[in-house]
Amino acid sequence: MRPDERLSRQLHSARSLQAAVDAVRATAAAPYVAGVGLSGSIDDIELAFRQHLRARIREVTTWAPQGWQAALRWTEVLVDLPIVQHLLGDAPLPRWLRLDPHLAVYAEDDRVRRRARLAQGPLAPLLAVATSGRSTPRRSAASRHGRDGLHPLLAAWQAHWQRCWPRCGDEQRRSLQRLSRTVRAHLAAFATLPVEATAPARERLGERVRRQLHDAAAQPASLFAYLLLVALDVERLRGEFAVRATGRELLAAEAT
Repeated sequence: MRPDERLSRQLHSARSLQAAVDAVRATAAAPYVAGVGLSGSIDDIELAFRQHLRARIREVTTWAPQGWQAALRWTEVLVDLPIVQHLLGDAPLPRWLRLDPHLAVYAEDDRVRRRARLAQGPLAPLLAVATSGRSTPRRSAASRHGRDGLHPLLAAWQAHWQRCWPRCGDEQRRSLQRLSRTVRAHLAAFATLPVEATAPARERLGERVRRQLHDAAAQPASLFAYLLLVALDVERLRGEFAVRATGRELLAAEAT
């Protein structure tokens, strides 16, 4: 079902959102665009992709032994880290936040009430970043953790993810740690790349993760590797669709 290079070329040459959707729907990757409306705004399209990723994570969670389900469910939070950083600040809330049924509960203009809701919900483990007395989440992670350090919110996510692991054998732990190191190395290098090198870097990450999925067959790491591949595919499709939807909205605005 994964989008292949042939589909990537078709998407890159698609002149409209309609053409992009048609290209995907004609392949085995069609489920990736289920729920993506052609007449929707950029906010609607991005919501559809977020919902698709959340649904896939929840599906995969049901495949896992009960002891690993909490760690798998926690991966759903990754897609929300950018808006969590926004919610911890004072900037106006984006319009789309109130349209997302998963996040609308945090659409409080009052910052105190917003933080209270965050503290009472599933995102609470991330609030230590904002209340630890250290610098705010907007400060560069590299300035505190070294050049290969994670963003503070991502580091908080990873710490809680590891706390969710049940007791496991050395081989299972090594596979999970290997996958984590692969992602960290990608993030450290990605931040320094020129724009034209980012797509090949994502492809290399995808290939490394695919190999690790097969190496860790029947281990918990294979489920996390699979979800990472899904997320990379959704990210690529979201980018192609977002560019065309934004272009359409700009043309409509110019016409009026």
